[in-house]
Amino acid sequence: MITPERVEILKNELNLVLDEGTIEKLKRWHEIFLNYNSHTNLMSKNDIEVIFEKHVFDSLAILKWDKFKNHKKILDVGCGGGFPSVILAICFPQIKVIANDSRIKKINFIKEIKEKLTLDNLEILYSRIESANCVEADLIVSRAVGKMFDVYELSKKHLNKKGSFVFYKAKLLSEEIENFCSRYNKAKFEILPYKLPMKENFSRNLVILSP
Repeated sequence: MITPERVEILKNELNLVLDEGTIEKLKRWHEIFLNYNSHTNLMSKNDIEVIFEKHVFDSLAILKWDKFKNHKKILDVGCGGGFPSVILAICFPQIKVIANDSRIKKINFIKEIKEKLTLDNLEILYSRIESANCVEADLIVSRAVGKMFDVYELSKKHLNKKGSFVFYKAKLLSEEIENFCSRYNKAKFEILPYKLPMKENFSRNLVILSP
């Protein structure tokens, strides 16, 4: 999964240079993911075949935002199989990453990854996000979870006063932003489009919200 060609893609497209230790952790993560997915469904077979392009690269595309590395504590709301939380925790050991989900099969996988890869910077939050104690994150990320307004309303208590939200969006729905701004007229959005490294045209967007 992590081939020299793909390491080069991360370098050229995202300006991310991986050391050998991180590359080995990503390879080990891939082995564990495939094994776990063989008995507990985390991802469809079709997506497994493009796991680097559609999930690993996409998770790391947050590097398109030049302020990303300024954050020291990130909360991933509805982390699912660990995208982007686990990938970010592997590649950025200096950043504390909190992986949240309310589905036990997802959380059990995250626990296994944390233990087997010794990811000391990865914290696990098994709870509905609106019911969890405040974590005081300076960045909240959400990928393939729901509408921006709904995610924001449920998780905003976990963000510190100077924090931001980043939503990974396959399609930028102007009505979502309009709906949000109709309720929070001081909200500011920044939109960063990018493409996945695939033959097909997969356009994506990072939507950065400063409440």
